[in-house]
Amino acid sequence: MRNNLLRKPYPVELISLFLVILSVLLVMLIHGNHGYQSQAPAVSPFYLLRPDQVEEELTGDDAGIRKTYTYTLPDIQTGASGLRLMAFLRHTYADVTVEDTEFRYTVRESEKPHIGRTPGKMWLNIPVRAEFSGKTLRLVLTPVYDNTLSNDPELMIIERDTLLTTIELPRDGLLLVLGFLAVVAGLLLALMILFIPLERREKALMFLIGMTTVMAGLWKLSDLPVIFLLLDNLGIQKEIWFGGSVCYVLMLVFSLGKMTFLVDENRSSTWKACFFVGAGAAAILLVLQMLCILELHQAVIWFGIGIALLHLFALLKQKAGLSEWLWVLPFFLTLALDLGIKLLTGSSRLSSVFLIWTILNLFVRGFGFVRRAVLRERILRQREKELHEAKLRNLMNQIRPHFIYNTLTAIYVLCGEDAEKAARVTSDFMEYLQGNFSAISATEMISFENELSYTKAYLAVMSALYEDKFTVEYDIQADAFCLPPLTLQPLVENAVKYGVSGGCVPCRVIVRTRNVSGGTEMVVEDNGPGFDPALIGEEGHVGLRNVRDRLDLMCAGKLTIAPRKEGGTIVTDTREIFPMPV
Repeated sequence: MRNNLLRKPYPVELISLFLVILSVLLVMLIHGNHGYQSQAPAVSPFYLLRPDQVEEELTGDDAGIRKTYTYTLPDIQTGASGLRLMAFLRHTYADVTVEDTEFRYTVRESEKPHIGRTPGKMWLNIPVRAEFSGKTLRLVLTPVYDNTLSNDPELMIIERDTLLTTIELPRDGLLLVLGFLAVVAGLLLALMILFIPLERREKALMFLIGMTTVMAGLWKLSDLPVIFLLLDNLGIQKEIWFGGSVCYVLMLVFSLGKMTFLVDENRSSTWKACFFVGAGAAAILLVLQMLCILELHQAVIWFGIGIALLHLFALLKQKAGLSEWLWVLPFFLTLALDLGIKLLTGSSRLSSVFLIWTILNLFVRGFGFVRRAVLRERILRQREKELHEAKLRNLMNQIRPHFIYNTLTAIYVLCGEDAEKAARVTSDFMEYLQGNFSAISATEMISFENELSYTKAYLAVMSALYEDKFTVEYDIQADAFCLPPLTLQPLVENAVKYGVSGGCVPCRVIVRTRNVSGGTEMVVEDNGPGFDPALIGEEGHVGLRNVRDRLDLMCAGKLTIAPRKEGGTIVTDTREIFPMPV
């Protein structure tokens, strides 16, 4: 899995990242070149105004029909403060005048270069004066696009905070909560790939599901009047709308990218081709908007239809199964249902079906990958633990017969030479086994003090056989550490066995311990005939191989064997510090 995770990113991921960067660049350019100016003089009751008269005229271009609304303003108390004339406008320039006053409010295109003709969606927000009482207000709305929703504006005289808390938050509350939930949950899923061990394809799929949900949430939020009211003091209403439109485009592209990872490698070529086409079309669309050649508002619906057709083409081309259809169909059916609701009601407030499905898909499918990954990792760790314990049990099972066999062999030799001594040694050996059998079968670390006592007990048995043929010296400078059971005894046993049998009498064995940088070191050296380290894996050297393997498994220790200058062998055991338990 590690090698797989280090592979180069898929083209789908690189293109997705490029589109995100391109989209951010577009919104930044719009922020610096928004293309309209608002001019108003500097200067609780609630009034909902009804127009006395509505006049319509053609604008003479593709922008649609210009409407002129005439209102009679109510009597406004002289002491009233904080009242504002407010209405939510969509892709519309406004011109407001009040008769017999010097007041004039305009939202119009500026002469400086800008990106996109529309001012976006915005709140008409005009301070109300006492001299407006009883006057006639004239509101002229000029749409930017011919397909702008032509509902009459809901013109109110109201305090901004009252409008926000009493009217707009209750109206937009459902979509507001769903939108923020989609953004937060989607980001959480997308960021989880940094912390959860997954295969490359699973990570890419989780990222794309998360980012599709994030883009869906931001797109829906960018269409809510309450968002524009909350942020109206920042003057970024055009950026909010264009940012939402870009999120819509990215959402559709990410959906195509997601499908390239849902199918296996052998069937993903068609989906990849469709993704490249969709991503290329999105990039062209964004660039054309930057150059003011094409308007996003007029292209996003057709872009959505094109992406839907790409999905349909890939499904039919690959003869997709039911599960793949169930990924795609609800996505576009709920999207189309929301569009129909918006066209019928003239508002996006009730268009929540798509966002609800997207959030459910995220939690059921997206976080389902997380649950399965965590469960798989848990099972893997459990299996690794069981394998680790099985290796240790196997190593200890090798030690038991090896240790007992060597000891019984020594007693057997004594039986032919000195029966009384053999009986005494047998009694000592039985007592030794009875008191130390737990150490022989243990798979956890033990203290060096206990290990040294087991080794000395073994040497007491062996001295009965060899008598004055070997001596053991101890240079113990460190003893407050732990090590695997039966680590020292096989090393000493090996030194005595090959030293005596090699004719080096008396055989001299030295046991040393000391603290070294970052760990401890235990050395067993002898003056025997020497030992070839290459033989450690061969039959007859089970003890040394066993010690080496258990050191590696239990404490990341390293066993090294080297010739001694004065003749013989030096066996060094180096490991990290494992202090004795308190």
